[in-house]
Amino acid sequence: MHYTEEFKKVMEFYLDTTPKQKLMFIDLISDKLTFFDTTENICYDIDEEAGANMNGIFYQINIKQ
Repeated sequence: MHYTEEFKKVMEFYLDTTPKQKLMFIDLISDKLTFFDTTENICYDIDEEAGANMNGIFYQINIKQ
């Protein structure tokens, strides 16, 4: 399979960073993320106060309407 250089850089980031560093990245781009619920037609943003956290091995992204 052939990957673009841009995708290779993304994969390097994914493979070479710790979960804490990935969480830092989520925090860094949190003002650019929006989550849309198609069943209710509601947009959610990341809650600035609660933000994103680790929940075991998963990333918990706390949202607000």
